[in-house]
Amino acid sequence: MLGVLSVALLGASLRWAHSWGPLADTIVAAWAAATVGSLVMSTLLLRSQNMWLAFTYKRLAKIGLAGGIVSIAALVLAGAVWAAGINPTGACGGG
Repeated sequence: MLGVLSVALLGASLRWAHSWGPLADTIVAAWAAATVGSLVMSTLLLRSQNMWLAFTYKRLAKIGLAGGIVSIAALVLAGAVWAAGINPTGACGGG
């Protein structure tokens, strides 16, 4: 669930990228928490020695891990674009 939440909050962050204020800050903070949570929980579940947990939640853990990786990749891509001199939020009309 955290991986799906991470991707959903990533979409909300992109939607509200042009708005600077408490709402945008809250969305980004929630996105960061969901991303870190999904990566940690998914990794713990995939490395679990408990066979029941590993069997039951392995597919969900992979989805969570994928969601966290997609969010991190989007962050890295936005940073690379910004470093190249392009404003990633420019398409939204700026600040």
